[in-house]
Amino acid sequence: MKILENVLYAFMCIYIIILPWQQGKTTYGDGILALIILIYILKLILSSKSRQKMFSDIKSFFHDYLSISMSVLFLVMIISTSYAFDKKIALNESARFLSYLILFFIIKYECNYKRYIRGIINSYVFSVFSICVFGIYQYFTGFGLSSEFMNYSYTNKKITATLDNPNNLGAFLVLALFPIVMLIIHEKNKIKKSIYLLVSVIVIVNIVLTDSRNAFIGVAIGAVILAIIFSWKLIFIIGPAAVISLFIPKISHRILDIANSSQNESRIYLWKTALKMIKEHPILGVGNGNYVSLYDTYVKKYPELKYPWFTHRPSHNSYLKVTSELGILGILSFVCMLVFSLLRVKQAASSAKDKLYRYFCTGIFASMVGFYFMNISDNLFFVPKTTAYFWILLAISQAIVIRESSRESIF
Repeated sequence: MKILENVLYAFMCIYIIILPWQQGKTTYGDGILALIILIYILKLILSSKSRQKMFSDIKSFFHDYLSISMSVLFLVMIISTSYAFDKKIALNESARFLSYLILFFIIKYECNYKRYIRGIINSYVFSVFSICVFGIYQYFTGFGLSSEFMNYSYTNKKITATLDNPNNLGAFLVLALFPIVMLIIHEKNKIKKSIYLLVSVIVIVNIVLTDSRNAFIGVAIGAVILAIIFSWKLIFIIGPAAVISLFIPKISHRILDIANSSQNESRIYLWKTALKMIKEHPILGVGNGNYVSLYDTYVKKYPELKYPWFTHRPSHNSYLKVTSELGILGILSFVCMLVFSLLRVKQAASSAKDKLYRYFCTGIFASMVGFYFMNISDNLFFVPKTTAYFWILLAISQAIVIRESSRESIF
């Protein structure tokens, strides 16, 4: 079964690298993930030892508050399909969330050997690097950039790379930035340190080129969190960097726009619509993924919620989305999942014996907090090519916990 384990690991690395890339409406990542699941199932069929391990892993999975909250949220999603207006969307979003749970489970329990963990981290860094290189190319050539992200009154273009939207790309990069920064701090080898430094620089360049206020806020919050939990000395880097950023027109203009009511007005209308759904369906919500399906119905029913040219719009707030669609139990399980995720990552950062793991998980923690705040003004938890990396990073941290608590060889 060692061969299948290695094949599973190899395809996991391929999945992490290829996930953001697509051709038209075909997402290669979904096909690779399906193949990973099939390989795992084949491993279970062929090996009784693997089946015994799976039962043990499932028992462990359901003895963890994080896993329980994830499972409850999935159960609420499934139940909501019974009363959802658009059952197809409800089922699709539930299936997508299930794929994250399976991905999390496989990385945590099947890819937790030391060389696997390091290989997955390296694959992740390479994936981020490749997207950033394409992002810079896109900025100068416009290749693959939709016309809707060009010729703004305040900027020429906002890059999306392959993530479909500047805010999606910004979230993808915020999740990556601080773990990579911590790799720079940890690494002693000059060549590796230089590589990580190069990647972090082009990540920052890409964040600037997205012109995403949300990404700028995520970076600022993540940086402050990193200084608090890792070293207050980082303030001497963060402070000057913040001052310098104010002299970069792309950043300073967007920061000033935070207080611009005209820039925020459209989202406020969307949030009011979500609140109206919550008021009318506080217990069960309107069904998983059905905010968009019912948006036009609500603005027709309540004309004061209508915003010009808006139709079938998302809520632009993950927390309001979950509450409006899944009700009280949905938002409670969602918030518990987020809190337990942070606690488990903090545990990994505090207890890991390997300094690389401690530093990397510390970076994950800072990025996660920034990502949480970004979801106040966007539905980033429900953008597959972005949020999949949230689950991958979380799973890496839990694979580290599993491996370091095991007596088996870590090689």
